[in-house]
Amino acid sequence: MKTVNFRGFTQSVERGIATKGRRGKAMPRFTAGFTLIELLVVIAIIGVLTSIVMVSLSGAKQKSRDARRVADIKTLQLALGLYYNDNLFYPLDMTASSNAVPGSSPQNGLVPAYLPVLPRDPNGAGTCTTSSDVSCYKYYGYRSGSGGCNSANVPVKYQLGAKLEDITNKALLDDVDYDLTSNGYTACHNNANANGFLGNSADCTTTAGIPQGTAGGTELCYSQQP
Repeated sequence: MKTVNFRGFTQSVERGIATKGRRGKAMPRFTAGFTLIELLVVIAIIGVLTSIVMVSLSGAKQKSRDARRVADIKTLQLALGLYYNDNLFYPLDMTASSNAVPGSSPQNGLVPAYLPVLPRDPNGAGTCTTSSDVSCYKYYGYRSGSGGCNSANVPVKYQLGAKLEDITNKALLDDVDYDLTSNGYTACHNNANANGFLGNSADCTTTAGIPQGTAGGTELCYSQQP
């Protein structure tokens, strides 16, 4: 057996047992570690804490995206207000170029005269350049009466919408859930008659929902108008 002598003690390298050289009495060997059950308990606790942290982060990200959506809608409202001051009507399609046609025409949109770029939904990819882009916020111009919108029958109202993620967001209590199509106005989009959307819907579509603030509210559409 290979041993090392040090001040009268002999330490066993192979067995890890220290013995006193003269008397030959074995010294106790101490071991430390976790049992399998203790390790499983620790792993389970770490898993629970990780889940709690992930849920909290997910909720915080949702609130952040919703705050961005509400701010974007307000930015669009300001731009549309400036547009109306200059033209006395609203655009048929806000994604169109602001100089699509010469002069004052509802065929002209917001960019670049009123906004450098249109804001897009935080979950969307790319930029909002056409009304069919899923990253664009909902927009419809409304004319008085029935029929399509054009230069002779210009949009005099509008409806903006953004689908939020947090159903408890208080902004849903302060938005405008107004159905313009049932109040003497016709929604028009891209120079054609359209159905618009319902402000109390769950996804800014024509499917009615239950407004927030009432029992069982399902509304997730944050909508605004002039």
